[in-house]
Amino acid sequence: MSKYDMIALYGPAALIVLALAWGFARIAYLSKAEGVSVLAFIGRERSGPELVLGVVAIILDLYLLLRPFVPALDGYAMAGHTPIGHFGVPIMAVGVGIAALSQMGMGKAWRIGVPREIETSQSLVTTGLYRFSRNPIYLGIMLFVIGGVVVIPGPITILSVIITFVFMNKVIEAEEAFLRDAFGAEFDTYCQNTRRWI
Repeated sequence: MSKYDMIALYGPAALIVLALAWGFARIAYLSKAEGVSVLAFIGRERSGPELVLGVVAIILDLYLLLRPFVPALDGYAMAGHTPIGHFGVPIMAVGVGIAALSQMGMGKAWRIGVPREIETSQSLVTTGLYRFSRNPIYLGIMLFVIGGVVVIPGPITILSVIITFVFMNKVIEAEEAFLRDAFGAEFDTYCQNTRRWI
């Protein structure tokens, strides 16, 4: 196996582990140091789009995590190896980096899911990466998923891109409705000056 094949095989799994470690560490930090509960989806019913995105993320991440250890998995998943697969790993890494920087840029305002109501620790974030995109975390996630198609094209990765994009837009619409209610004209002005994606 060439070093490029090794990158394509182990790179996505390593990035998923890093992203999960970062996410859990960030949640723990905000909870302990700032007294903020990031998990806004806890204690309320999940929307259909949130559930779909959660299932897709679990399936894609498990597939990419298990590939190095279960070689037959690609055959079962009808995925095809490609000589340029290793180029997908840097795309995925950029996606993880954008998402992590965006979470940091939100500070105490970062939430997973739409809260029931605005919290005192939340503000409208329009600086950092949010100057260029209203949803840089989701942009990072999309780059990660697109990179997965480059690494190992097949039904799981291709459907993940399509489903993630469609349902992520639905989640964004719900978040934008929440932000419009919470911040009114300030959010409308932000929307006029900053695109939803990029």
